[in-house]
Amino acid sequence: MNKIFLLFFFLFFIKFLSAQTEEDSLDYITVTPQANILSTRLNKQLNTYNLNSHLFLSQSVSNMSLKLSENFNSAFIKSTEKSIRDEQLLKLSASYNLNQNINIGAALNSSILSDSRKIEINQASISDVSIFTQVKPDSSILIAPYYGYMNNRQIGEIDNGYTYGVEGIVNNIDLSDMMLFSEAKFRNEDISPRKNTLRYFDVGLKNFFNPSVSNSITAYYYQNRKDFYYTADSVTSRQFDIVDNIQSRIETGYYFEDKLQHTNFLNMFNLNLRGAVNWRNIDRDTRYIPLQVNSSAYFDTKINQLKIALESDAGYTSGIFNGIVRLNYSEQDEKHITKDLPGVNPIFFDERSQLENSKNNNAVRISAAFLGGLNFSNKDNITFSFLQNKLRYDTPSQDNYDDRDELLSIIRLRYTHQLTPFFQMFANIEGTVSHTVYIYSEKSSNNNINRVLSFESGGLYSGKNFTSLNTFEVSANYTVYDFEDINPTFKSFSFRQYTANDSTVLRITKRLSIAEIGYIKLSEQGDLKWKDFASKPTRFLQEIYSEPKFIVNFLGTQFALGIRLFSLNTYKYNEEVRIVDSKYFSIGPLTEIYLLAADQLFLKFRGWYEFITISNSPRKELANLNMEINWRF
Repeated sequence: MNKIFLLFFFLFFIKFLSAQTEEDSLDYITVTPQANILSTRLNKQLNTYNLNSHLFLSQSVSNMSLKLSENFNSAFIKSTEKSIRDEQLLKLSASYNLNQNINIGAALNSSILSDSRKIEINQASISDVSIFTQVKPDSSILIAPYYGYMNNRQIGEIDNGYTYGVEGIVNNIDLSDMMLFSEAKFRNEDISPRKNTLRYFDVGLKNFFNPSVSNSITAYYYQNRKDFYYTADSVTSRQFDIVDNIQSRIETGYYFEDKLQHTNFLNMFNLNLRGAVNWRNIDRDTRYIPLQVNSSAYFDTKINQLKIALESDAGYTSGIFNGIVRLNYSEQDEKHITKDLPGVNPIFFDERSQLENSKNNNAVRISAAFLGGLNFSNKDNITFSFLQNKLRYDTPSQDNYDDRDELLSIIRLRYTHQLTPFFQMFANIEGTVSHTVYIYSEKSSNNNINRVLSFESGGLYSGKNFTSLNTFEVSANYTVYDFEDINPTFKSFSFRQYTANDSTVLRITKRLSIAEIGYIKLSEQGDLKWKDFASKPTRFLQEIYSEPKFIVNFLGTQFALGIRLFSLNTYKYNEEVRIVDSKYFSIGPLTEIYLLAADQLFLKFRGWYEFITISNSPRKELANLNMEINWRF
């Protein structure tokens, strides 16, 4: 009885408070314990540098607990105008357990964005410090209220104020024959003249009718309000004596989902049924609007969006055959609404309403898919897959001509044969047909049919000291416009390609190996006459990549030293004569280091130096580096 009382108290309390979007996780309650980890990735290729670093540390000593989380991302592009973008997110908290049901603590959060580009928001930072307590009135219920102080900086404007809220979680409460779980979050940021709020509340029920049948229901509500600055226009700036205006973006959503799972339906199938409804509203409000509105740009807008999804799949498994059939239906309706301003010339309102109404749309998608496998014997296997998808996109406005139907069909058949215990051969054929039809004549010149056919074959040899995987593929892509005879701007085209891939490893000794990774691609693009099935080539590409290397394994570490070669030649045609258009050739030394120490430490280092020759350009030299470290401690 006590548990039921606490549960209803929790649900009523959080429903009264509400909370944030489903994308936001809990800040003061840890739902899933995370291992201590340090992860760093550095990638330098051509003139682009990327650094990604993540640290999570959790330590407990006696009744004290410490948690540290940091994410840092940096991108640097070196060109005529250098571009630097840095993002950092830091979270630090410490808590003390007063007893098994109550602990208190303090937390520090910091978020910094810096971008050298001249964009609307290229400098921003948020930092706050708070005190919190975690109360556990029952083994399945945890509530964490908090209170703090915040500093928020955006495009040169600095706001300070108080932040407060509460988080809560209900974890697997047994209610008769049902399991209940719930999660909630409420947060206010009073940083005058702005106010940010987060609201989120979800509840889930899972019912096991019997060992083979279960039903789960999930529902959530969220609301997210963000106030942000943007540069005010000259009229608004003079009237209100401001530099930056404020706009509020309030997103509110409701979601409901029901899943039914039957693992032994009719003693033959596994059956899954799912239905979901998602309603979302996005409301924008501008703080300062001129007294004399002489433009349609000053009106605020609202977006209402409704999504419905129905899914079902049935699977069958036996010793010889296994397969699954899936049917999906989804519909989305989106409406854009202009919010009126009292006393404003209705001409401006009608102008903005017409613009927003032109964005209204309705999309319906229906798809059916099948995937199956047939085992003729221990050596022979055939897999077959099929997908049929249709999209209908409608726009009610007479000013929008994007109404269209899209049809997509994909068929794939793969045969695998184990020729010997060491050699497996395979063949794969795949066909794709897509058809896009615009309803109105204003865009019907874009109507086209795309057909793709590919055939791939190859083999895998796995011996004691020699392993080799080789694949050979030919593909043809034909895009045909429906009205190319009427509009000569749109030309049907073909794209044909031959690809050969090789990946081979020869083990010389226990510690020394030779490896080769490479491919050859020959591609041809041309103008197409589908009725005559005739193609006139217009462009040819020859691409070669090779990476031979020596590999040494020593004390659990793999060292590799080799050569990286890349060549790309493009050709144009004079009648039927192929003429060189451009040449790109790159060659240089390559080195790799891989270290895997159980599940605790992973180190990857890959670097190569390029000597680059480009036709009609001076010779270049370039260094490239990829490095990754993952350390669990």
